[in-house]
Amino acid sequence: MFPKLLIVLGSLLLLFGSHLVVERYSPRKLEFKNLNVQNSAVSQQIPVRIVIPTLGIETQIYAAKINNGVWESTTKGISFLSSTPVPGNQGNSVLYGHNWSNLLGSLTKIKPGDKIEITLSSGEIRIFNVEYTSVVDPSQAHILNQTKDNRITIYTCMGFLDSKRFVATAILVN
Repeated sequence: MFPKLLIVLGSLLLLFGSHLVVERYSPRKLEFKNLNVQNSAVSQQIPVRIVIPTLGIETQIYAAKINNGVWESTTKGISFLSSTPVPGNQGNSVLYGHNWSNLLGSLTKIKPGDKIEITLSSGEIRIFNVEYTSVVDPSQAHILNQTKDNRITIYTCMGFLDSKRFVATAILVN
């Protein structure tokens, strides 16, 4: 009786672990719910690299869009929602990525006053100053609304089973 119980328990744990692995690599993990964004053509000038010196983050940026409610994402760097303005242009530019140690795993340590550097495909570097951070639910998509200033909103998943979003908002300084 006891060996059968261990086999059943082991099988259940293996299934649960497999489910967690599949969920971790799911592009749907980075989505915000109830967001109504129109996809637009990608600008000639796009962001290609992000550096956050205080966190040791330096990685590529890849253009992404929302297709039928599914957010594209990458495992090679972070994503730029191409339906939002190019970072540094007027409005709210949205960047997001997985909370893995080689991507945005340390983003939760960012503080107001920290600098974020975005390199555009033209080679121009735009520098942003972090204004504030917050933790929100995926249903709180208002943080992605467009603005009249020149800002970036960068976020990653956090919390139990990635059920929350850690968000940093930064304003253009140059």
